[in-house]
Amino acid sequence: MDKEALFNQLIGLLEDLSVTVKYDRGNFTGGLFRYHEDNIFYVNRKEDIDHKLQTIINELKQLDIPQEMLSVEIREAFPELTQSTK
Repeated sequence: MDKEALFNQLIGLLEDLSVTVKYDRGNFTGGLFRYHEDNIFYVNRKEDIDHKLQTIINELKQLDIPQEMLSVEIREAFPELTQSTK
């Protein structure tokens, strides 16, 4: 599976976790933020795909994600996510 498809699956996973995903350009890394009651994940459009993937993975490792929400492709590409889930 190519990186762009993995990125799209990870964005879908964030949305399944009720996280709003926003895209913007600027001088920021991106990541998960809490604003009042909302969880928002900012993606920096200027970053390369590897950086975007690593940013998402680092944030997802901090969350308690049910194993069944992770696709086979995500589990194979990012085994560190399966270690942090129940």
